[in-house]
Amino acid sequence: MEVRKDKLNILGSRISSERRKKGLTLEKLAYGAGLSKGNLSDIENGKKDPRYSTLLTIAEGLDTSISKLLKDL
Repeated sequence: MEVRKDKLNILGSRISSERRKKGLTLEKLAYGAGLSKGNLSDIENGKKDPRYSTLLTIAEGLDTSISKLLKDL
């Protein structure tokens, strides 16, 4: 289980990093992805394992690909 938690933390960090690079607030990305701010925060902090469809909408909101977010995980 520890490996999974580490990977969720890495994924969350990548999402957060991409969001900040794009100059987006947590609230703005969450709104654009159809998520609650709390839900996105939990994903970014590695507390929640996003479904594929959620990850897809986050990637679209960041104007990036899922493969970039998941690279080497």
